[in-house]
Amino acid sequence: MDIRVLRHFVAVVQEEGISAAADVLRMSQPALSRQMKELEEGLGVQLFVRGNRGRSISLTKEGRVFYRRARQIIELADRARAEVHMHDEVEGVVHITAAETAAMNYVGRAAALTRTRYPRVSFDLHDDNGPNNIERLNNGLADFAVVIQPTDMTRFDHLSLPQEDRLGIGMRADDPLAACSGITNERLKDMPLIVSAGTLERRDLSGWYALPTPLNIVGTMNLPFNASCFVRNGFGYMLTLDHLIEEEPGSGLVWRPLEPPLGIRVSIVWRKDRELSRAAQAFLQQLRAIVL
Repeated sequence: MDIRVLRHFVAVVQEEGISAAADVLRMSQPALSRQMKELEEGLGVQLFVRGNRGRSISLTKEGRVFYRRARQIIELADRARAEVHMHDEVEGVVHITAAETAAMNYVGRAAALTRTRYPRVSFDLHDDNGPNNIERLNNGLADFAVVIQPTDMTRFDHLSLPQEDRLGIGMRADDPLAACSGITNERLKDMPLIVSAGTLERRDLSGWYALPTPLNIVGTMNLPFNASCFVRNGFGYMLTLDHLIEEEPGSGLVWRPLEPPLGIRVSIVWRKDRELSRAAQAFLQQLRAIVL
């Protein structure tokens, strides 16, 4: 499949129409429209739901899947092109996809030391939850993934990070439960909770939550900032790790740990069957020196 056609497809989606994309790409509208039609025919599926005269479009279910994969293929192709032009000097981009955790302080310190020693190394950070981070790692879009355990480590080498995050509840500062030193099973069972998709998949509360009453989950989240806006406006409570919720005076939010405490372990992982770039190896060397 022609990478140029994928770039044109992505442009059509991002510009929300053939006409606007043709202007950006500096090609004629009929030529671009014909190219998209040929792409659909080649795939054997309809990618677009077209409006009047093709000026307004949206994606079909198949189109959304293809758009996601097209962007990944383009990103991987651009990265491959950059890597083959690297010289013997340690340089290039280290790609890290990561869950939000205070353990990123160790990663940041290693990155800073790497940059001090090798100024032509830069870092690309992608924040996401566990399954998406593993997918990016498996697809070659990341050199490393920072993941919360338990995670299937069959295909990965890994390094445990010393930080053990604690799970707790983010809430409004004026909530009566803010006066509590910790959140017990009994208090948790009646809370309308926003939880991360990763927490549900890993079953982080399994073994800790001992009551027969199911938890009252009213929302899921990817990263905590937007969820904290919901909490601040009275939507519910947020199950999250410590250090990830804004508790400064005036923020209107506080965080209280689960009681008894529930710790979460964090690792940085990389594919054992894939050779790391020299820049990624240099970073890993610095990280090992910090945590081992």
